[in-house]
Amino acid sequence: MSKEKYYNKIKRFVYRKFEDLEVAERNDGNDLYLHYKNKQYGEILIKKISGEVYYNYEFNDKFFKIINLEKVDFEILLGRWVEDTFQMKVNHTGRLPYIADIRLKIPLK
Repeated sequence: MSKEKYYNKIKRFVYRKFEDLEVAERNDGNDLYLHYKNKQYGEILIKKISGEVYYNYEFNDKFFKIINLEKVDFEILLGRWVEDTFQMKVNHTGRLPYIADIRLKIPLK
């Protein structure tokens, strides 16, 4: 399998997993929190004004365990998915440090 076909196959798989996420907005409307239906805490934080995307420390592990995906490749795919889905420019994508992850642990409901 060519490298491009492999990349496209991985991209389709990861995008399908991202499509299962639901969106919750905070009061100010500047931040979006994405979460799975069965979870009350955020998996991804999107800062619309600055174009930053952060994911919690557990979120990417789900993908790394399923497929052999490097962190940088995961972040590129996540950033591109956010750009395509929310029609915004992503300037930075990264994992929240464990200690900062508490921001995503604020209940969404």
